[in-house]
Amino acid sequence: MTKKAKWIILAIFCGIVAVALAIFLPRYCVKQLSATQSAIQSDSSTRSVPKIAAAKKSSYSSTRPVYKIAAAKKSSSSCIPLKKDGIPAKPKKDFLALKSRYNLLLVPTYDGSNQETHPKLLYFKNGWNGYRYWMSMTPYPSTNDKFENPSIVVSNDLKTWVVPKGLKNPVTGLPSDVKHGGYYSDPQLVMNGDTMELWFRYVRGNPKTGGANYRCDYYYRMKSTDGIHWSRPCLMQSSKKAILSLAIVYREGKYQFWYRDNTNHLMYAESVNGVNWVNFHQCQIPLPKGFVPWHQDVVLYKGKYYLLQTALYRPHYSFSLFLAESTDGVNFTRGVKFYPSEDPIVLHKAWLYRSTFVPTANGLFPMVVSYCLPGRKWFMTRCTISRAIWDNACMTGKAVTLRTVSA
Repeated sequence: MTKKAKWIILAIFCGIVAVALAIFLPRYCVKQLSATQSAIQSDSSTRSVPKIAAAKKSSYSSTRPVYKIAAAKKSSSSCIPLKKDGIPAKPKKDFLALKSRYNLLLVPTYDGSNQETHPKLLYFKNGWNGYRYWMSMTPYPSTNDKFENPSIVVSNDLKTWVVPKGLKNPVTGLPSDVKHGGYYSDPQLVMNGDTMELWFRYVRGNPKTGGANYRCDYYYRMKSTDGIHWSRPCLMQSSKKAILSLAIVYREGKYQFWYRDNTNHLMYAESVNGVNWVNFHQCQIPLPKGFVPWHQDVVLYKGKYYLLQTALYRPHYSFSLFLAESTDGVNFTRGVKFYPSEDPIVLHKAWLYRSTFVPTANGLFPMVVSYCLPGRKWFMTRCTISRAIWDNACMTGKAVTLRTVSA
């Protein structure tokens, strides 16, 4: 065989090998890859996954039992079925005697007196855990502060108020030194995301005198994701300069606080965690001669702070309500007197005490107003003022007297 013939045969052989590799090699690789993936999946399904340790719960200083608080559910714009299984109040004779004249709200109190004060109202368009309106308040029968313990009631129409099923008032329990004059007061509800927070004031009792010790105010906070089960109280702030009637707005990860100090000034502060307060300011709220700030409710609505100010008239110790507003939460317009009714007793003899309101989408502000009627009878009524009337009053300085009361 010649040398040339050998090269021809070698070339033909190499061509045959190349064709065979092109045909069979890809199929072999795909088969191997499939087998490898199956092995990996089989191995991962039998392999144990390490568990991440749960965060430790914070410790609360209180004698109340700790309830397990469920994780907050994400809010939804869809309507949630409203509840009708709450526990209503049983009206007393003194309440029934005044109900029609003053359009009083029948609100259940744990002491059965029907007398209460210091409301704070929250509104949920589609309801929160079954109710559109959640309100904190304290019983205050004939000005007896031993019963002044934060309680919660609910409603779907602002007319019928009940205790939500499963909740026992007072939410805070009774202070351990109640026999020595200790008491709770000034409850404030605020939403932090989908978690409801209840803030309240504690005044210690004095074993020697049997009366309250007003040298220091303590503010506590409780939390709940359903309004029924609450965490134990946690001390958030204390002060010897007084923290009275704390009003709170929570927005963009920050608490905004308003309160009255022991010099009868309306004060402002901020906090990220609720414990460390910073950016203190003395608010400017011009009031008529003789009046000083006492209790307040503040709501942020469409970029403006609306202030419902209860003021003490020092010359003869009585209380009135004033409307004001601000763009920065510190400098408010001149306070304008507000009356929820033109009844002569309401205009001239009743105390208009710590009251509350909520904005709604239609530009109306439903309100719950706290009365102290002659004879030290503490009741509440409801009414509605429009945002336009509030704004106009603050602009013109003219007092507002509601001529009609919601039926």
